[in-house]
Parts: sequence; structure tokens; C-alpha cells
Amino acid sequence: MTEAHRRQKQPEVVRSQLLAVARLLLVGEGAHAVTLDEVSRRAGVTKGGLQHHFPNKKALLDALSGQLFAEFEDRFARLLQAEPATPGRNARAYIRTCFDSHGGLEEAEIQLAIGLLTLGTPEYRAQWNERMKTELAADHLEVKAPDLLLVCRLAADGFWFSQMLGVYDVDEAHKARILSTLLALCAKAVK
Repeated sequence: MTEAHRRQKQPEVVRSQLLAVARLLLVGEGAHAVTLDEVSRRAGVTKGGLQHHFPNKKALLDALSGQLFAEFEDRFARLLQAEPATPGRNARAYIRTCFDSHGGLEEAEIQLAIGLLTLGTPEYRAQWNERMKTELAADHLEVKAPDLLLVCRLAADGFWFSQMLGVYDVDEAHKARILSTLLALCAKAVK
């Protein structure tokens, strides 16, 4: 009897481990590296064990995208809750989410994984677009200058992607100044 047969079954632990390996492969080597064979090998799970949770690569990537989007939405919801219930609240929380680095390296990994999935797969890009349209619509109902709020969101997206890709070396003090500038612009949009 093999060691796998003697091991206590912990399906949620195995599922989480498989998703973590898929995320590492995606971030480290790109979507092409996320194969069932490679995920099962690196996770130390048989291919059949992996397929018990994810019958194919699409199912694995669907679960991964769901997990990543949920993690982003959790951070956004936490920051939205902290924002005063005044016009522009959603935009401010979104901008803060893009600048949030309290998760450290894990946060950067989540951002990169979301970027890779949405840029590389039309289906995930469409899902992300729908989420963003919903968020954007929440602010347009309550502000005088919705285009200015959109400009602030676009700038936050640009910051998010530049940090994800390591384009600019922005220290914490500079990052705080940029965030403050964007939040000041948001305040102008609602006056």
C-alpha cells in the first residue's frame, strides 16, 4: 500500500494546496505552465487526486480566478467599510485597494495573478470588466464629476499594474503622496 493510501483524507486542504501551486506556477512561469501534470507533481498529489477536485485545466483556472477575485473583493469590501458614506466612496475604496500593500508579497502575487488571468483569457477579462462596471456605476449616481473619478480609477489601475510589473521604483513615502493626490482629486469630483 502506498503512502497516499495511508494518509488522512483532507479534501479542503488538498484543494487549497492545488490552487496555491497553480497560483505559483501562473505567477512564476505564466499560464502555459499551469498544467494538470505539473500542478499534481508540485503539489505531491496524484493526477487522479487533482482531477477529483478539478477535472480539467479550465476547472482549475476557474477556481483560481474565483479565489483571486474573491480575495480582491474582500480587501475592497474591508476598505469600503472604512470609508465615510459620502459621494465617491466606492472610488476612494477602489483606489485604496489598488494601493494596499498590507499583504506584502502575497498581495503583489494576487495582483499579478489577476493581471495574468484577465489579460490572457477573454472569459476572465469579461468577468473582471463586469465587476468593475458595477463598482463604477455605484459612484456615477452620486457625484458631480464622474469623469474625474474615472480618471482617478484609471490612475490607480496604472499604479497597480506598474507595481505588479515592477516598472517604477516607488518607495512608501512617494506611494503615499500619489495616493493622497488621487484622493484629493476624488474630493474635487464630488464638490
